[in-house]
Amino acid sequence: MGYQPALTFPPLRQEVTFAVEEQVQEIGFDILPVFQLPHPGYLSTKYSRFHPGIDIATGLGMPIHPVSNGQVVEVNFGLWGYGNHVIIEGEKGFKSLYGHMGRVYVKKDQEVSVEDTLGTVGMSGFTSGPHTHLEIYRNGNTIDPVTVLPKLQDFPAEEYLRPYTNPPSGGKEQPLSKTLKPDFR
Repeated sequence: MGYQPALTFPPLRQEVTFAVEEQVQEIGFDILPVFQLPHPGYLSTKYSRFHPGIDIATGLGMPIHPVSNGQVVEVNFGLWGYGNHVIIEGEKGFKSLYGHMGRVYVKKDQEVSVEDTLGTVGMSGFTSGPHTHLEIYRNGNTIDPVTVLPKLQDFPAEEYLRPYTNPPSGGKEQPLSKTLKPDFR
């Protein structure tokens, strides 16, 4: 007869174990404060290890608003680095720094809301054009502001790049000769 395989299985045993302790899992999440842009503009320099904030380019003298409610903890006037700058301590361990300001309208220990004006966009400190250098810290560590702010343009909108004629010419509008694209991506 030859080889015949044996079909034997180990006996099946069913075991039931009952928990002695009740396990409770609490699901929680940290709701971040609502952030807003300090002013209209476009992203001129991104966050990096060597640049711990973002630069939002805009017109000279544009009013700067806090990105969230908080208390002014520092007001500094300087010729180098950030130049005139303000630091605000917000809720849930957040701090925000606004650099290169032209004028500063707040003082230390003042409570501010998103409707208040901190100052104006300037060119104080080490800068090559009017913009706000914005840094956001959470529990003492810098974070990329783009991750908590509303969407920010990477370059100026086309309507701001068209030549201005006064009075407007009666003919057709001339198209832009070139499309601006950001040099980073």
